[in-house]
Amino acid sequence: MSFFKSIRKFTFALLAVIAISYGWKLYAYQQQQGGFTPPPRPVETKAPAEKNSGTKSIPSTSVYEGTPLRVGERLTFNVNWSDFATAARIEIEVVEQGVFFGQDSYQIRTKLETLGGVRSLFGDIDHQYTSYVGPKTALPHRLISSVRQGKKQNEDTVILDQSRQQATFSDESTLTIPQGTYDLGSLIHGMRLRGIPESGKQKFTVLIGREVVEFEAVSKGREQLVTQTGTYNAVQVKLYPQTKKYSKYRIHIWFSDDAQRLPVAIQAKLWFGEVRADLTSATIAVRSLSPSVLAKAPTDESGNPPLPGEGPKGANGQKQDGAPRVINPPSVVPTPSPNLPFAVGERLNYEIAWGGFASVGKASFEVRQQGMLGGKNVFEFYGEASSVGSARTLINVNDSASSFAMVDSLLPVKTDIRLREGRRLKQTAASYDWSKKSVSLPNGTEVPIQPGTLDLLSLFYAIRAAQLKIGATYDFPFLDANHRPQKVRIRVVKQETIGGPMGARETLQLDILSPEPVQALIAQVWITNDVRRLPLYFATRTRFGELRFQMTSASNTK
Repeated sequence: MSFFKSIRKFTFALLAVIAISYGWKLYAYQQQQGGFTPPPRPVETKAPAEKNSGTKSIPSTSVYEGTPLRVGERLTFNVNWSDFATAARIEIEVVEQGVFFGQDSYQIRTKLETLGGVRSLFGDIDHQYTSYVGPKTALPHRLISSVRQGKKQNEDTVILDQSRQQATFSDESTLTIPQGTYDLGSLIHGMRLRGIPESGKQKFTVLIGREVVEFEAVSKGREQLVTQTGTYNAVQVKLYPQTKKYSKYRIHIWFSDDAQRLPVAIQAKLWFGEVRADLTSATIAVRSLSPSVLAKAPTDESGNPPLPGEGPKGANGQKQDGAPRVINPPSVVPTPSPNLPFAVGERLNYEIAWGGFASVGKASFEVRQQGMLGGKNVFEFYGEASSVGSARTLINVNDSASSFAMVDSLLPVKTDIRLREGRRLKQTAASYDWSKKSVSLPNGTEVPIQPGTLDLLSLFYAIRAAQLKIGATYDFPFLDANHRPQKVRIRVVKQETIGGPMGARETLQLDILSPEPVQALIAQVWITNDVRRLPLYFATRTRFGELRFQMTSASNTK
């Protein structure tokens, strides 16, 4: 197996609870290597307000207290162009506030990706811009961009010294900029902070690539807009480029006429035609102020809090309505509780440590939406992982996966996986036909599956939804990243209090085992012993060393 293939498989494992892509022989190797690094020990209970990186979290509320910049805000836009109703998706997220690169800043992340037919027509476009901006002005002092189209990619870091009026790029070249220069990712927030007067004009200078472009912003009055997120009284602002090269282009932005100043629609006339981005989702992650705020579920005699609303079981644990039910130990195939431990909008963020390196990557899991697919009521689970820091110089990773899983059973209906490492790209998809007990792959292959088979993302959520009891073991069949049938066994070992960025929490320790006859310990997970079942910490080992996942934040939890 080549180095890059091994790295690819190793990376995709960031999206699942365990690294299963290597096969069970690796797990026998792991068993010989001793135990895993345990999670941090609990310290004095405090709010999860600070992270090891030095960034400072602030509590969020659902109202805007005098400023549109709120940590946890995520705006999602659908982009239509020409005859394509869904040509692309844009996400703008205020990720964090803290001290970044020596300056008090907000971290703003903007993502753009093409979808459907446009993705096939123009190639895979995946752009990501991370801007670090001042809290009062949204003026950036650092921009990290990752621009990818098909096999072409470009990574750049720009340091903007507003006082010295200079931008310095990764290749150490410089560009003179006017004081008060924005980048594309921070411009929207700069306009939201400043506001546009009903009469008069404002000037904005924007760094686009390696060019400085000046825009004149003019208010065009108020109108009412109807979007997927609601009906808004909006103020239309028109941007006129003052540079001759871009003089034919026009941009219209509609901001909600309230304290939030949400950009509810953006319309642009560009060289390839007119595009329009409409706001489809606007959420703010509300963070818990203290672990003591969390409600604790009642416990049974074993000390475990049973999830409320446990569904009825058939006689002797037999299946009902085609779904396996929980039966007594030693080994069961669990059924999700009707009251699931997660809800739409939940997002879990992780820092990944490897060997002696405290941070080599980041991963996140998200319950993105709920809706109908092929006549079935489904969740969309979404996971992504990327390398960071020095690890990014070794291999530039940006992997993602989505799983559409039935709400009542968490069994998958459709899975899409996109693995991108360096210049390599692999995309796979799978469609589940439960009437035929098979999975269809794009190349025409049919993979037979047993009842209750999951994919990697639905496995993550199915483990959380299981009725976990100390001393019990549970079997989960699933398909790995290469669509090969596998099985994993979960053993609930004990209850334990651990520490970490989320504060001191009561958890259940889960041992992740390969199935019989090997029964090798392949990972360990510590999951909160409450109704939310948050996987706070888990560790596994590969041939490259031990991987440790530490939850750093959880938003929109139940």
